Amino acid sequence: MALDLFHYGRAGKGVQKGGPKKKPFFLFWEIFGAKFWKFFQINLIFFVSCIPVVTFGPALAAMTQVMRKFTIGEPIFVFHEFKTAFKKNFKQSFFVGIFDIALIVLIIYNINFYVAAFESGQGAEHKLMIALSLAMAFIIYMMHFYIYPQIVALNLKMSQIVKNSFILMIVGIKRSFAGFFATAALVLIMALGFPYSLIALPLIPMAWMSFIATFCAYPVIQKHIIDPYYEARGEKNPEYARYDTEEEALFEDRGGLEEPTDTNPRPKAQRTKTDNVKVKGKVIR
Repeated sequence: MALDLFHYGRAGKGVQKGGPKKKPFFLFWEIFGAKFWKFFQINLIFFVSCIPVVTFGPALAAMTQVMRKFTIGEPIFVFHEFKTAFKKNFKQSFFVGIFDIALIVLIIYNINFYVAAFESGQGAEHKLMIALSLAMAFIIYMMHFYIYPQIVALNLKMSQIVKNSFILMIVGIKRSFAGFFATAALVLIMALGFPYSLIALPLIPMAWMSFIATFCAYPVIQKHIIDPYYEARGEKNPEYARYDTEEEALFEDRGGLEEPTDTNPRPKAQRTKTDNVKVKGKVIR
């Protein structure tokens, strides 16, 4: 007699509405797998969009908006969403992008300068300056996990966004570190594969890094900024609409409450142990 594990004529437990959400780790890989091929498309659009260099900020903001929609589970047309976000957030993200480019150049120059000075024996204080430069780069890098999502999701002044980003980086320190180590690992892999990894630049790294950063940071923004805003107004964050359990329905959802359906027409007293056991496509009765 076979184990009755897959008897499809019997009602199962069903899926309860409003049930527990997936753990972040499993949700991340679920979204990553579902959108895997779209990441190549997004990275290519981003790469082309920031060819003039000065459009780096708007292109990154547009990509962040796409990743934000992936994170909250909202269906979109990638190119349309990217183009709309590029135009809508151009002003704020343009200046942030210019600042980012200048800051990257400055940090690289400082580190190279102090390393060369330290190696030439000009003073141990240069070692401290190297550490400070790296610490500053580390903090600013993690703050950017929160800067661009706020640009595309909120209507705030740049000073408020920067202030919020520093606070959120600390409040969500676990997610901040998770985003840092995951994106740093990707950068390290690309660095180890240099110069051959340059071939992958138009297709892979920035989209993956943007998704990692947005997935790690945006729930923190929701929890500490967006949710309190709606709660103060007595409303529910519309980004959670897909989890609603109060909407009207034509039929009652009885997931997890059904009773097993008896599909055997014979009286229970006349049944044998072999009832409903399938053997090579036949049913023994």
